[in-house]
Amino acid sequence: MRRTGGSSPVEVSVESGADPGTGGVRVRRQASELHGMAAVLELISRRYAEARSRLVGAAGGLVLRSETASASRTGAGPGEDLLADSLDLQAHIRLDAGPFPRYTVVCLHEGRYAVGRGGGLRHVARGQSVLFVPGARVTTICDQVRYQVVGFPAGTVGPIAGRLGVDAADLRFEGTRPVSAAMNRHWRATSAYLFRSFAGPDPPVGHPLILAGVLEAVASAVLVVFPNTTMRRDHLAGPGRTAPATVRRAVAFIDAHAAEPITLEGIAAAAGISVRGLQAAFARHRDTTPSGYLRRVRLEGAHRDLQAADPTRGDTVAEIARRWGFPHPGRFSAVYRDAFGRPPKRTLHT
Repeated sequence: MRRTGGSSPVEVSVESGADPGTGGVRVRRQASELHGMAAVLELISRRYAEARSRLVGAAGGLVLRSETASASRTGAGPGEDLLADSLDLQAHIRLDAGPFPRYTVVCLHEGRYAVGRGGGLRHVARGQSVLFVPGARVTTICDQVRYQVVGFPAGTVGPIAGRLGVDAADLRFEGTRPVSAAMNRHWRATSAYLFRSFAGPDPPVGHPLILAGVLEAVASAVLVVFPNTTMRRDHLAGPGRTAPATVRRAVAFIDAHAAEPITLEGIAAAAGISVRGLQAAFARHRDTTPSGYLRRVRLEGAHRDLQAADPTRGDTVAEIARRWGFPHPGRFSAVYRDAFGRPPKRTLHT
């Protein structure tokens, strides 16, 4: 999929969701090898943020190799896609970039990389992650670097912060480095999960439910990995008592829409309650969480589809699992066995 010796990318597109009106997902994958500053700057500006550059090292041999994948709902605008990118930059350059349109996290694998504003640049260690928030302007110095980039829409983090008691308008990130080595490892594990969702000829992220789940995972990880105002909430006032009828409305909504990429905010709105109130209500009346109940409903939907499936028609466990928002067959099999006492393959073949 890579073309060498030139400056033109080779692109493969995968379209998922046959009818754009049903909220399909467009998945695009591209491999590029670019030579020269002009081509490199054009790619960086188009994909991440407007950038200006100057060489620090020798001018000869500037090469950027890139393997990128993106996913977006049909009709999404610029900056509303999920991005997973692996880059290898053979050069020693200084880049001034910004403003960033989306949340962007860079994880360095090899080489020397420094980030900051103006003269206040700080070196990034191998394996370390760095966050660029929407609107950020940064200066970086790259010297023979290999790194991975994850980008996701600006609007995905605010609703999750709201569940923690911080309005989106009050959310502030107070640092660009992870709060601990353990949290840096957590980000890298989340990033690996994201990259796996783009793998294969029929990438799991092409399903709307899985795309929604991946976006939820990366946005949640950013809030626990990088310092922000949700971490300074010493106490969140508990919601008052909630009537069982509210939970019944939420349950009815989940039961009716489990095959769709619904959110906690959507469930709470249907029940006429806040997200925090919804979570407290499920804990009180159902002894679970809204997400836990949704997961169970989807698991039962997969169970019914497995019972009705016919392997002679080509029905598979993996396809049915993905239909219900379970992207990894191995993990689905373990969860299914715990719930139903037998592997999903046995259900399919009986």
